[in-house]
Amino acid sequence: MQDVLRIRRARADEGPTLAAQLTDLCRRSKAHWGYDPELLDRWAGDLAITVDDIDRDVVLVAELGDGDDATRPRIAGFARISRGVGTHIDHPAPARLNDLWVEPDDIGTGVGSALFEASCEVARTLPADQMLVVADPNAEGFYVRMGARRIGEEASEMVDGRRLPILLIDLHRPAPGATPVTSG
Repeated sequence: MQDVLRIRRARADEGPTLAAQLTDLCRRSKAHWGYDPELLDRWAGDLAITVDDIDRDVVLVAELGDGDDATRPRIAGFARISRGVGTHIDHPAPARLNDLWVEPDDIGTGVGSALFEASCEVARTLPADQMLVVADPNAEGFYVRMGARRIGEEASEMVDGRRLPILLIDLHRPAPGATPVTSG
């Protein structure tokens, strides 16, 4: 039987256990890109998910299972979305996609795309018209394929000379490949 993907919102009562599981997932996913273990250790704080993150932000958990209640699904990835900081203009501030991580064995299977689309839906409800991502350079291509556009870059705080792409997603623009609705 094929695994069924389900995306759900994390619950506050899962906090301590889930935070540890998601932190471990972040590290495994980051390591997938060939980063040195010493560098991963330096990034440990940035790769940590806390109980406060789960309580404050919207955390979406992607689970894979066979759909049978008798089997516990496994976590295949997660995303964390936060409200944008208020601005002086009339438009809502962009939401922020703080994290989107997928288990290495599940990269390329659609888990990341499903989490991204679900994150866009959450951001629209905050409300936000746009969502901002400061991405790992290895993930930039994924976000661009999902419809993001690069608007700049920022210096890494941990690695001298490393630049992180800043991407913006217009939440009201159709996704790439979407069929336009026409009247007729």
